[in-house]
Amino acid sequence: MDKNIGEQLNKAYEAFRQACMDRDSALKELQQKTENYEQRIREQQEQLSLQQTIIDKLKSQLLLVNSSRDNSYDYVPLLEDGETRKNNLTFDQPLDKVKSGIPREKQNCFMLLLILKRGGNVTQW
Repeated sequence: MDKNIGEQLNKAYEAFRQACMDRDSALKELQQKTENYEQRIREQQEQLSLQQTIIDKLKSQLLLVNSSRDNSYDYVPLLEDGETRKNNLTFDQPLDKVKSGIPREKQNCFMLLLILKRGGNVTQW
């Protein structure tokens, strides 16, 4: 009878030890994933900040160009979807095709719209 209890205790201890090792492994994996996700979040925040800076610079350049042409404008005219359809342009077309299909004064507006429609990712250019 004592031998049977000893075997049961050994099995229970081994199961407990394995459960502890599994828990430790899961905690380590969770910590590693958390660190990886936090790093990715930091990188994406930096990228968003950079893209926002680029967008702000493009907007200011666009304002400067528009204000130098006509000082009576207090806003930035953006190319509307109707104008896009009228020119047979889509947001998926390569930039070279787009540039050749629109007047020069609307290129900056359209480029800004393309950047914003594509999620603000300027690195695609």
